[in-house]
Amino acid sequence: MLDVIVIGMGAHGSAGLFHLAKKGLNVLGLEQFEQIHNNGSYHGLSRIIRMGLYEGDAYLPLAKRSFELWRELEKEYNEQILYMTGIINIGNNKSAVFKNTLNSAIKHNLDYKEMDSNEIMSSFPGFNLTSDLKGVYLKEGGFLDPEKAVKAYTQLAIKNEAKINYNEKVLSWNDNDSHIEVLTTKATYKTKKLVIAGGAWNINLFDIPKLPLSIVRQVVGWFPSKNKSLFDKNKFPVWILQKGENHGYGFPEYGNSGLKIGIFNHLYEKISPDKYNKNITAEDIKLLSDFTINFKDTEKGENFSTCMFTNTPDTNFILDKHPSTKNCIIVSCCSGHGFKFSSVIGEIISDLCQKEQTEYNIDLFNISRFN
Repeated sequence: MLDVIVIGMGAHGSAGLFHLAKKGLNVLGLEQFEQIHNNGSYHGLSRIIRMGLYEGDAYLPLAKRSFELWRELEKEYNEQILYMTGIINIGNNKSAVFKNTLNSAIKHNLDYKEMDSNEIMSSFPGFNLTSDLKGVYLKEGGFLDPEKAVKAYTQLAIKNEAKINYNEKVLSWNDNDSHIEVLTTKATYKTKKLVIAGGAWNINLFDIPKLPLSIVRQVVGWFPSKNKSLFDKNKFPVWILQKGENHGYGFPEYGNSGLKIGIFNHLYEKISPDKYNKNITAEDIKLLSDFTINFKDTEKGENFSTCMFTNTPDTNFILDKHPSTKNCIIVSCCSGHGFKFSSVIGEIISDLCQKEQTEYNIDLFNISRFN
């Protein structure tokens, strides 16, 4: 019998499998797709990591530990995964992105600089901002290479004697008191503990009636520049920009040519993970192209990519024991801001499987809040 099965080898599942394997447990990872794929939520070359958090104080200890663990992963894998470009959160005086980041930076004594629009454009000439906008710049921020991170965690888990079965979809699971049975397209497995980290597929895998998860189609695009130095990752930061109804985010040039731009929740198009339009529409292109007004010398977008956000009503994570059994851990660290935390979420998964508790305060992520 296995000690733990982890369903889903994306960001959080792969990190959890790694931490469990490193503790010497007999673990199996199950993934319905290939090792690295573009069917879920972690692909797209870059994900934001930041210490200045506008989501709330509960996330700060997780952010601090996640930075430590990403650096440990880089050393063990011997490749760069974390790129420290700095990050600037921009909005007007009333915007949550600006106000909450500033308050968090002050409260927690972070290394920050408050800047008006002219100061931002002087420091980072790639911006083209209106005078009502202000920013909070933090050195402790940048981006992660998500595909490389998942590859590192899965390969190191295998090195620590974990087993991973790819192209094997989980059909159902059942708690038989003495163990949990997991039925897949290829076999039936018995395990003492089960971790469900299936991303957008959690909506079915959790097997919790009326679970308030919604899946939203997300699109990002890359916009080349006439002046490539404007968005060089050694000169230009990761950014979040709240302007009007649009809550934009993006990255300096990395992987694909140009500035990467996304809008949180894009067109708010609710979808099913097994059936949604991955083709890029004229409406997709227009929404992202219109946002380039905030930048200088960008050209027509050349590359676009779709993925999925799995959202909770309050945008906070789900990280808890399953309400029907203490032997199943449910993980949906989502709502478009979860990847940066996956290193520490993996550690917490390991804690919950072995000790049924963790040193981190994760009360905010209890499933009972939706009752």
